[in-house]
Amino acid sequence: MLMVKVKVKTLGILYSMTKKLEHEVEVPEGSTVFDVVKVIAEMFPDVGREVLSGERISEDHRVLLNGREISYLPEKEKTTVKNGDEIAIIPPVGGGYCTI
Repeated sequence: MLMVKVKVKTLGILYSMTKKLEHEVEVPEGSTVFDVVKVIAEMFPDVGREVLSGERISEDHRVLLNGREISYLPEKEKTTVKNGDEIAIIPPVGGGYCTI
């Protein structure tokens, strides 16, 4: 079975869970963005609890495939990955300063 290598960036709170910004994941050819995220979730169970919602990626998180948010791709999280692709997982961001 042919394998493809995909880089996965874990940002924000996810970085503190993995202690690493970038991970290289090997998945079988024909795997999807969701499959890659699931591999990271299996490697880091805290990330899995944060990012996955059942058999889907939580809507609270933004996932980019080669710089494009997957919600804009026709197949979304079911988009097939290719060798050398890069996925970034971005958790929700809060904070800032507000005066009333």
